[in-house]
Amino acid sequence: MAASTFTDLLEKDFRWPKIGDKLFSHDQLAYGAFLAHHPGERLYHLTEGYKLAADLLVDQAEAEAWRRRKLVYPIVFCYRHFLELTLKGMLEQYGSMGNVTANWSHHRLEDLWRDFRTLLRNLGSDHPEEHGTDAVEQCVAEFAKIDPFSETFRYPSSRKGQPFDIDCEMIDLLQLRDTVQAIENYFMGSDGFLGSLKDAQPGW
Repeated sequence: MAASTFTDLLEKDFRWPKIGDKLFSHDQLAYGAFLAHHPGERLYHLTEGYKLAADLLVDQAEAEAWRRRKLVYPIVFCYRHFLELTLKGMLEQYGSMGNVTANWSHHRLEDLWRDFRTLLRNLGSDHPEEHGTDAVEQCVAEFAKIDPFSETFRYPSSRKGQPFDIDCEMIDLLQLRDTVQAIENYFMGSDGFLGSLKDAQPGW
């Protein structure tokens, strides 16, 4: 848009704001997206939705390489938020089983992971020979290092005006997507395992 002149824009089929425009309308049922009102259902759709959005953006970036420099930021943010919501959801669902309290007041992945691992340990299910947990821990630490407060891929600078220093020149988006998929698989397995424990102990 910056490269076009105002006259060029007027000659195109160009949508200009007009009085009466609405952002949120429910007139066209065929194009509507229904919102979940139950917190548990909404959390499910939020968690899955952020990952799906990132996956689709990676598809777009793979198909159109020239878009990658723009899409990398929402892609990384969406994957990070998926991971954050996954951890918070697991702690909300199962934390009481291991005397761990879910904390929705911050965005620190390492703290959330520490609480999740404490939950596993308190339930006697943090087995040293199960390398998947250690592998996910390494990935969480990597994400927390590059984006500790869920701001690095949303803003150019901190609230104090300090530019974010991203300690890498390039991100392999396909590798990122593949690794996040493996992490999702791990949490799906953990959810099934913890769910079976909870079902076996009605008091939890």
